[in-house]
Amino acid sequence: MPVGRSAFPFDGRSSAPSAHEPRLHVAFLWHMHQPSYRDPVTGEVLLPWVRLHGVKDYTDMAAALDEVPGARTTVNWVPGLLDQCEALASPDYGQRERFWRLTERPAADLSAVEIETLRQHFFSLSHANMLEPYPRYRELRDRVRQAQALTTSELRDLQVWFNLAWTGVTVRREPEVARLFAKGRDFEEADKRPLLEVQRKAVLGLVSRWRALSERGQVELSASPQYHPILPLLIDSDLARAADPSTPLPSLRFRWKGDAELQIRRATLSHAERFGAPPRGMWPSEGSVTAELLPLIRESGLDWIVTDEAILWKTQAGAAMRGAGADKFRPWTLDGVTLFFRDHGLSDKIGFVYATWPRERAYADFVGSLREIRKVALAQSPGQDAVVTIALDGENCWEHYPGGITAFLPGLLRAIEATPGLQLSTLSEARAAVPASPLPGLGTGSWIDGTFRTWLGDPVKNKAWELLTAARQAVRRPIAEVMREEPGLADLVLRAEASDWWWWFGEGHSSSFDAEFDALFRAHLMAIWVALGKAAPDNLQKPVHVLAGPGAVGPQTQRHKRPMTQIEPELDGSRGWYFKWLGAGEILQSFGAIHRAESLFSRILYGNDDRAVFLRVDARERCDRALAALGDGLQSGAAARVELTVQGADRPRTLTLWPPDPAMGIEAALGEVLEIRIPLESLAIGALPVRLRGHLDLMAPGGDVVLERFPGNGDLELELVSALDAALNIGV
Repeated sequence: MPVGRSAFPFDGRSSAPSAHEPRLHVAFLWHMHQPSYRDPVTGEVLLPWVRLHGVKDYTDMAAALDEVPGARTTVNWVPGLLDQCEALASPDYGQRERFWRLTERPAADLSAVEIETLRQHFFSLSHANMLEPYPRYRELRDRVRQAQALTTSELRDLQVWFNLAWTGVTVRREPEVARLFAKGRDFEEADKRPLLEVQRKAVLGLVSRWRALSERGQVELSASPQYHPILPLLIDSDLARAADPSTPLPSLRFRWKGDAELQIRRATLSHAERFGAPPRGMWPSEGSVTAELLPLIRESGLDWIVTDEAILWKTQAGAAMRGAGADKFRPWTLDGVTLFFRDHGLSDKIGFVYATWPRERAYADFVGSLREIRKVALAQSPGQDAVVTIALDGENCWEHYPGGITAFLPGLLRAIEATPGLQLSTLSEARAAVPASPLPGLGTGSWIDGTFRTWLGDPVKNKAWELLTAARQAVRRPIAEVMREEPGLADLVLRAEASDWWWWFGEGHSSSFDAEFDALFRAHLMAIWVALGKAAPDNLQKPVHVLAGPGAVGPQTQRHKRPMTQIEPELDGSRGWYFKWLGAGEILQSFGAIHRAESLFSRILYGNDDRAVFLRVDARERCDRALAALGDGLQSGAAARVELTVQGADRPRTLTLWPPDPAMGIEAALGEVLEIRIPLESLAIGALPVRLRGHLDLMAPGGDVVLERFPGNGDLELELVSALDAALNIGV
């Protein structure tokens, strides 16, 4: 069977309905976005993700759509991302991008610092799908995990394999790349440059490739604001309180409406220059909207925007409309702008769920959901077409799919094409076909919880806003005036307003590159002060977050409290009194570049004595009710499972924690929380102290589908203490 082709049991009829049959327009929006990785002072490109996603996801998405030429979809580009793609044309790009330099450096000449960087960062990918299939890459990973030194030959193989593994299916067909995959190991220095140059060529061909898809009518290309800022917070940072009245505000208020306007206008102009026509629609960064934004959208010549259904529910509650037949399966109009509200559940299924499902089961589930939506929409508006909007990240989820985009997406699109009553459409096509309803107002918020708490509200995020606001106040002038007189300074201001800095600051998201993002943010602000001829404030010399920069322990530091003593809690499923888990380690849920807003697991408490490991799993509601609801919702009479996988000396070891596996001596109690006791021998643990690495999985009832993984980003690390550690109160 060809890669990506579906064996879904279609009935063979065309999906085109008869003239009188109402259609459900299935409107995908794939959002392509990367933050700015270039230091504005030195010109160094600190991180490689534009190049690597370009040679993988942006290229493979186009190839996946080529396989299904009748499928219509919308692809949304951040202009600042395309600026970075085009920067690869510079002859000195290879000298400016840090990871390119680290790849090209002769392995024998690597310094101790460079070797450590390779060991730490050249495994930054999905191990299950992008590392495990390759024996040599696995071997190198295992040697690093075991703290073994790498030979010169092994370092060279690591330099090549990181770049090979990130090369997408389409580019792997190039002879230079195919030869390296066939070779597999013992690479030579001469193997590196051809691989990197093939990657460069693929990324530089992206704009023309996507423009061709647009010109043949298959793809509608839309845009986000130039550098992906949270537009409502540029208009007025106090709007965070309109989204969530409990949000703590920064001490300095950001109010520069003209900045938001220019971010939109620059995006439409640069989009038109690249693709031959201005965009008709926009995904406002992070789906962030407020009523004050709509005039700026309309005046920029845009017809439509997309946000999350959470904003519709907030709007309806405020207008006392929810019982009046309003729904998310139609467009809405307000202030001359059409609004689409994405289906959060269906979007999340592609983003977070289907990667672990058999493809045919995923296709059947998705198409079944669309059929049900069509029934609901027809019941609400008989005889009329409807639209379901599915909007999600177009790049980061695919590394979790075996085979990536091309193994999954073409089959899904064919399944939809072959289903009567369903029609794949661009958002502008859906706007023209589906009657819109007037919206009496618009709630304020983003796609995450309908608030802005991911970007403003905790002390670290607010500190960053205060630093930005101080710099913006120093510039003083309206941004349009600055753009006319000092375009370089205006560009620095717009870049510093990007949402990405706040994504990684404070609570909620973390990666092994938090320090780089912190440094890049401060570099932009310092460059603004320098351009003004003023001394940068001293506080810009220090990381925004005290755990970023030199001395930081790692990506989980701010989310992980280590155990201070041995514990032996009684298992009864209750949160219990304060001292029950006193001294335990704590790990909070953490996400990386993609965020699952409706995760079930919220944190784990853990500890040990000399005989067993103890875990307490907290959910966002009572654990017993949450697991029971999964059983009822997915397979009546079956239980959802909770599994722990840890990396053993020779292979991963998976234990079923709930329902507890008595053969392994596991005990558990389920109630408000899930409490578990695991004998050390079941984990093949000898002497303490020891560090366990792995993950916790929530499994669907009656199957092997992973519904959720803890943590959402990185590995779960459990640091088990010895009695001596406990006595000295020093941890591991």
